[in-house]
Formats: sequence, structure tokens, C-alpha cells
Amino acid sequence: MKAAESTSNRPLELPWGSKGCPEAQERLREGFRDLLEIGDQRRAELYSLTASKPPPLVPRSRVVEVAERIDSFGDIVQPLSHPEIKRTVAAIAGLRPEVVAVSLIFGHIAPEHERRLGAAIAAALPDVPVYLACDINRQIEEYPRALTTGVAAYVGPEVRRYVDELEAGLVTLGMTAPLLLMRSDGGVATPPATRENPAQMLLSGPAGGVIAGAELGRALGIEDFVTFDMGGTSADFSLIIGGEPRTVPTRTVAGEPLRLPSLDIETISAGGGSLARVDVGGGLKVGPASAGADPGPACYARGGTQATVTDAMAVLGILGADERLGGEMPIDPGLAAAAIRANVAEPLGLSVEAAAIGIVSVSSAQMVEAIRTLSISRGCDIRRFSLMACGGAGPIFAGFMARELSMPEVLVPLRPGVFAAAGLLMCDFRHHAVRPYPVALSQVDPEALRAQIADMTGELDEALARDDVAASDREFRFAGDMRCVGQFHELAIHLAQFEAAADWHPETIAQVFHEAHDKAYGHSDTGIAVEFVNLRAEGIGRRSKARFPVAGEHRSDEPVPVARRPVYLDRRSGFVDCPVYRRSELGPGHRLVGPAIVVQRDTTVLIQNGLRGEIDELGVIHVRTGGEP
Repeated sequence: MKAAESTSNRPLELPWGSKGCPEAQERLREGFRDLLEIGDQRRAELYSLTASKPPPLVPRSRVVEVAERIDSFGDIVQPLSHPEIKRTVAAIAGLRPEVVAVSLIFGHIAPEHERRLGAAIAAALPDVPVYLACDINRQIEEYPRALTTGVAAYVGPEVRRYVDELEAGLVTLGMTAPLLLMRSDGGVATPPATRENPAQMLLSGPAGGVIAGAELGRALGIEDFVTFDMGGTSADFSLIIGGEPRTVPTRTVAGEPLRLPSLDIETISAGGGSLARVDVGGGLKVGPASAGADPGPACYARGGTQATVTDAMAVLGILGADERLGGEMPIDPGLAAAAIRANVAEPLGLSVEAAAIGIVSVSSAQMVEAIRTLSISRGCDIRRFSLMACGGAGPIFAGFMARELSMPEVLVPLRPGVFAAAGLLMCDFRHHAVRPYPVALSQVDPEALRAQIADMTGELDEALARDDVAASDREFRFAGDMRCVGQFHELAIHLAQFEAAADWHPETIAQVFHEAHDKAYGHSDTGIAVEFVNLRAEGIGRRSKARFPVAGEHRSDEPVPVARRPVYLDRRSGFVDCPVYRRSELGPGHRLVGPAIVVQRDTTVLIQNGLRGEIDELGVIHVRTGGEP
């Protein structure tokens, strides 16, 4: 697998000893074979003397070096000769690869060598997919660029097989609707676009919930909120600011940087299946290990014996014995109590109920901290934000978290358990282009900048045309990765001037940058020079979308509970009598006073003591916490 150039196995002469020595200069130009092995300076444990690095995605034995070089200005230092292409292709063919990734030094500035080599590999190995770094991530910094290209190649064969089988299966079933697949950036892609860059599928799982949340927020007229999606193994959080989801150009996955435009989602290992245990120091821990779906929590009566968050909910009475999946999957509170007693209560010398509420408290604290980190690091005051809860477990925990964070309300959609799936019907086509642009703001040539943006726009326009998006439904947005001169981290600054075809005003761009810097880092120095690093363009193909239906006519009657049961919500109050309502029997205008439980097939909604719930015209339950508006 070709992932990057490499260092030679021979001893490497130092630069000061290589002058006038063609053989030494040749070796110096050859390589970065150990690039993926060495990586960068990121470390999970910065001061550990015994920390070990994970093995590279592409082992050194599968990396082929290429004798060529383009310098940092895009000039050819050593041409990629035909004999060298022939030798490289033969070496790659000898490895009998399933897929090939090509990443050459400074290929992001001048990609002609990558394209020539890629074409030769494709011609010699027509059945082997070839991914080029200049197509996957045309951006400075060789390690994350090569790594991202390697990731695309790594998942490429599996994604291709899946998409091919899905397409064929849908045809067999007589489906005529076009197949679209979710991407990590919150857009959808056609099968050909998915095959071109399969890495865009990596973080697509939670994206649907964020998009659905943004659409529901617009329908409700709410602009600032946090989407909270909690299922069986994880909890996902994302900020919606001004009605728009945030997108980031890079994500860290398993400690490694991936250059993939994706929705700004934070994920922690906290779900209904998270295991609770007592550590060697006598502390209660919840997660990250999970019971999963098999055997699952103890209360599922499928062989599980360890205590989980779901078991705690069953012991506390929040989950009823015959309410899960509309009664199709009953739960056993006795098994839940036994698991908590053995794994948590007895080791800590607590009652089963006190241990269960402790599990809930620890799990809630972990998610509260995740939201705090998410909001503070983005320069946002979380007290101004609502909390939109979805997933099977989100509507249970949301009240605990919103109270702790002084958030004004919790929003519970009509069908939280399938909310993320509904988001798939509300996505647009999206494509991205990036170009290196290392230019000081004061030295920008407006016409040259417009030419770069026009080139990216043309590339995105062609991609949207291949998606059969009408010209009138195409929209383009532009941004620049900018930083203070001498700084390492960049901020993406929206270049609205190019969308409006207005005159170039660098002082306005500098002001926007410094305001963004102050918001992100808490300080800014307007006297420091600013520079561009990259230019970004996003092409959006608007689609007709599903809409949230009106839940019914306004109701003025009092809601009637279908049952009552004791529920344990805190140690001070102990078990309290709690009414249970069926979601299908509630309508717009109905009001609920906590404590109250609302049950439905895909989730359970908990309204705590002192909180009030009200159903709006879209069937959303607004749980008011009394926090800041």
C-alpha cells in the first residue's frame, strides 16, 4: 500500500556531508518511509516514560518510497521519471494490494506527481482502488494529510462492498428512489461520491441527530441549543449556534488527527449499557466499558450480571417493567437490583437504591462536564442554551443535566429514539474543497484570491452537477483558515464578501478574525499581523426535505395518567408517588408537573421534582427548569 515516501534503509548522510555528492542528494530526496510510524508530537500521556504508540495504520513493510521531490514553493526539484514510475508501480504490484493510497511530499501545493503516479497505478492495477492525497486532503502538514488518505484507503474496500451490495439489493427489491448516504459533515452523498472519498463516512453516525435538531430548532424559533443524543453505549453532544450546526475541518480519533470536514460533535462513553463498578480506591466508576447488546444489562434477563445505567433506572422505578419497546421487551427489576447489590451497593456499604442513584449521578456528572468543555472551549455561555434530548436514554438524563448547568429548558422531540434517523431526510448534498494559501493578509492580491476561489467553485459546481442538483439549488460558501503570524493554530473565518461579490476589505476580515480569536481564547491583539493558511469552499445542493408535522389540535383538558408508581429521584426524598403518562395520549397544550414520567415505544421522558412540562404544536415537550432564559 503506497501511503507516503520513505527514508531509505541505508545509512543517511547528513546535509553538511552531502554537498557535491549526487548519491547522497538522491537519498535525501527519497523519502519519508517512516512518516506514519513516527507521526507527530501528540501524546495521550505527555509526561509518561513508558507510554507506547499504537501501530501505524499502514505498516512500514507496506510503504513504497518514490524518488521524486517538489519543494515547498511547488517547484520540481527532482522530476518523477518514467523509469521511476515503472519501478514504483512494479513494487506496489508485488505487494498485491487491495487498495493503494498515494501521498507525496508537498503534493498539496503541486499535485502533478501524485496524479501521474496514481494514473499509472490505476492503469497497471485496474481492479485496485487508488486514493490520492491531493483529492482527499489538499492541505499543509504531511503527516495528517498522509494519515487521512491512508484512512480513506483503509475503509475504502469495505465501504465499496457495502454500497455495491446495498445498491444491488435495492434494485432487487424494486426500489426506484435514489440511494443517498449520510456523511460526517451533515450532508448526504450519492454512491459514486461515497466511493470517491469513503473516509467521509467515518463519523456520520451521530450527524443525523444534529441536522434534525437544527431543523427542529428552526421550526420552533430557537437558535441556541445543545443536541444531546444518548443511546446504549455513547452520548453525543453538539452546539447549534444561531440556528446553524458547527463544522470543524479536523477531528481527533483515537488520538490521531483526521482531516475530515465534520459536524462539531463531542462523544463520550456514556450510555444505558455503561457498566458501573467500584475501583481499587473505593470510588464508583461508570463506563467506558459497556454491556453492549449481548448480553446487555442484567434487567434484560439475557445472562448479564454486571450493573449498568439501565439497571439503575429499573431499580429507581424510572423504567417500568413492561414499558420497554411498548411491552415487547419486558425488564426484570429484581435482576437489576441483584446486579447493583453485588457490584456496587455491597462494596460501598450502601442500599441498592442509594447505589443506583449514585450510578445516575456519576453518569450525569460525566455528561455535564462534556457539555461544559464543549461550550467553554467554543466561547459560549451555556446558560443561554436549551438542551435538546434524543436517543433512547437522553430524555431520562436531560433534566438532571439541565438543572446542574442552569440551562433554561429541555426540549424532547416527539420521537426521540428515531430522531437521528429522521435527520437523514433533512440533509442537503455537500462537497468541500480546500487549497493551501500561505499569504499574509496585508499581501493578498484580491484578483489572485478570486481566481483561487473561482477554481474551487468550479470544482464544487461540477460535483453538484454530477449529483443532478439544479443550478438554482446550488449554494457556495467560502472561508479562510487564518492565524496570527507566528501562531500554530488556525481559526476558520467566513469570507462572506466573496459570496456577495463585494469589494475586498482586508481590515474587515482582520476585525472578524480578532473577534473570533477573542471569543475562542479570551484575548486578542489587534496589532499583530494576520495571515492565511488555507482557503476553503463548501458547495451545498439544496434538496426538498421532510418537515415536522403538527401533532394535533390544541388541548385544553387535563392530561390523565395511565398509571402511578413509586420513583426514587434523590436520597433526601426517597421514593415518591409519580404519575405515568402515555405520550400518544398527550397533545399540544397539555401541561405536566414533576415528578412525572412519560412513556412511549422508543424512550422514557423523566420530568423531575419542581420541573414543568408543556407540549407544543409539534408535539415537543418543553421541560422548564427555571434557569436563565
